[in-house]
Amino acid sequence: MDHNKRIKDFFEGKLTQEEAQELLDFLESQEAEDFLSAELIQLWSSKLKAEEYNWDNKALWKKLNHNKSNYARPYLHRDNKRQKSAWIPWLRAAVVFLAIGSSTLFFVNREKYRATQDQEQLLDTKMITKYNPAGQKTKIVLPDGSTVYLNSESKIVYPANFQMDRSISLEGEGFFEVVKDAEHPFAVEAGGIVTTALGTSFNISTFERDGKVAVTLLTGMVELKQLDKGNVIELSPGEGSLLSRNDSQLGKNPVNAEDVTLWTKGVLKFNNSTLEQLTARLERWYGVEITLQGNEKRQLASGTFDSDESLENVLMVLSESLDFSYELNNKKVLVKLN
Repeated sequence: MDHNKRIKDFFEGKLTQEEAQELLDFLESQEAEDFLSAELIQLWSSKLKAEEYNWDNKALWKKLNHNKSNYARPYLHRDNKRQKSAWIPWLRAAVVFLAIGSSTLFFVNREKYRATQDQEQLLDTKMITKYNPAGQKTKIVLPDGSTVYLNSESKIVYPANFQMDRSISLEGEGFFEVVKDAEHPFAVEAGGIVTTALGTSFNISTFERDGKVAVTLLTGMVELKQLDKGNVIELSPGEGSLLSRNDSQLGKNPVNAEDVTLWTKGVLKFNNSTLEQLTARLERWYGVEITLQGNEKRQLASGTFDSDESLENVLMVLSESLDFSYELNNKKVLVKLN
């Protein structure tokens, strides 16, 4: 068999997956020991000298030596009958890298290749997590085309095969714009409450007191259900519900849905909020740590701030209405209650 031709075809992408596997088997065989020497080195060198590949040589070896798990690391397979040359696995790694690029470097050894196949077979059970720390908000487009606006200090988890299983777990706050799919209902579990929709837009927040979940519907219709219980309630546009998994009865009430979702546009709005609620919201919004000093008065504050409003300006306005002074030092804020 003409091994040089097979390697040449490998470089040119002419091998089928089965033929590539056969070459891989050969590279792992005892027979390859004698072949992977001067001829292969000469082939490699000729490719580089001909400048057929425009690459960063140092960057390649940096990747080959990378210790993190997101790179497949070649290793020395030891045979009890015969000790293999230490440079062989590295040469195999370089050959495969040249042929098919760093994104498929796992072909260097059969064990890792098979492990990757096993991972693909387990795709149905793989979960994807998206998380925002304090001070960060993101817009996420899901595999089915639906959109999630994820607030700060919030997390969603959903299956990799989302188009077949449109289920999401939410911690924090998210606004969902759901693409219609009658065969695959869209379900969001948050704080023991499951919100199910076919095609609609709604907001869910677990930032409420006492473990409550706030669900607000903008368009369409959703069904709310308590986990481990049979209680169900439906919401229409402009309605909201504040509930928990332990409530004996579920209720709903009219809400200003536009105000609830202003955060998705970068607008910070308070409506009759206590100082405790204000500080918790500001910590999430700006990614800071706020310490209260003094005795808190039972005061309520309201206000609306644009997306480009600085934390210092917000504190300045609130300090006038709630009668406090403050010290701002990088990511730490000291609020002194008068």
